[in-house]
Amino acid sequence: MRIHLRIRRWVIWWFYLGVVCGAIALVNILGHQLTGAQDRILLIVGAAHWLLGGIVCWASESIKVKPRHPSPPPVRKPLETAPEIEWHPASDFRLPGRTTSLR
Repeated sequence: MRIHLRIRRWVIWWFYLGVVCGAIALVNILGHQLTGAQDRILLIVGAAHWLLGGIVCWASESIKVKPRHPSPPPVRKPLETAPEIEWHPASDFRLPGRTTSLR
């Protein structure tokens, strides 16, 4: 089943910011650059970033998932018995105000 996913631009930027900051935090945590308390604070701030981003996305309906509408079937005209002919009298082609005839 095909779906249509609509994501607002700010959601993409929020996601990229979270990935970049998460990578920096991971390097600092794995490199033992921070103390234990700083590690916990960094993890709490990172989790809060993702949690608040998710809540804001949900509240503002910034990500919408819709099933893709199938293309409508082609419209078929009923079979006609005679071809359609458009007819106009000669007076339709005369310019107003001109007195010349169309002979």
